[in-house]
Amino acid sequence: MNRAELRLSCPRCQSPLSVASAGARCAACGAGYPARDGILDLRVGRVGAAGYDPHYFPTLAEVERDVLRDAVPDLAERALFDIGCGSGGLLAFLGECGVRLAGACDAYPESLALVRRRVEAPLLLVDEGRLPPLGPGQSLVSLFDVLEHIDDDVGTLRHLLALLEPGGVLALTVPAHPFLFDEMDAIAHHRRRYARRELRARLEAAGFRVRHLAHFMAPLVPLVVLRLLRRVLGTRASAMERRQAELGITPVLNGMLRALLRLERPLVKAALLPFGMSLIAVAERPRGAAGTL
Repeated sequence: MNRAELRLSCPRCQSPLSVASAGARCAACGAGYPARDGILDLRVGRVGAAGYDPHYFPTLAEVERDVLRDAVPDLAERALFDIGCGSGGLLAFLGECGVRLAGACDAYPESLALVRRRVEAPLLLVDEGRLPPLGPGQSLVSLFDVLEHIDDDVGTLRHLLALLEPGGVLALTVPAHPFLFDEMDAIAHHRRRYARRELRARLEAAGFRVRHLAHFMAPLVPLVVLRLLRRVLGTRASAMERRQAELGITPVLNGMLRALLRLERPLVKAALLPFGMSLIAVAERPRGAAGTL
């Protein structure tokens, strides 16, 4: 494990952890945490409500990379810790683009096994429903398609504010437009979708200063409209069957959507899109802002 930029706290007592290749140990309470196949197991047995279906981990890496580069001018001086890294596609892409990786965590061993094949960064296996045991002083934390799975989103944002150093940056994506929430969101274990104004208000309520906030994935909106029309027309396919069909997009359609998403990238960077299936935000902890764990 590359441990130089990894700051961790004990999941049991919140004291700093000493990390070694064989695992981690807390000098304060004596708890030990093993490392297996390059993955540090920090679970302590707390299991919350389901946050994800572990079979689905979508990413739109190019959009996130472009917004990060524009909104964080000193990106090269920061090391990214990714919370809820999924199968690691985005993490690997950002690493290949020169973003330094401090580490990543997820609650699913099957996803971390995939990530381990893609990146060399430290990986943490954490409990479902529990905030990752990071230590304070983080310079850059990402939360891509995670916040919508959490019951107390503002409380989580306040916790992340406290983990960041003054001037530290949080990057996140969430699904947009509450009126689109339906059974497909329920299958994905979403608690909510966000309006742009609502997401800004929650970030600011937690103490963040918003640097960038924009819609993206506008070309996917017609697909959702089509899905809603099918429901109105009384299709008998189950929600899970419809989700499987959407995930099985044909190569031609998939190529068309990728091309359209690339065309929208300048509009996302300028925050000019009035709608889109997702929102992306980059926010910072103001220097001098209070934050306690």
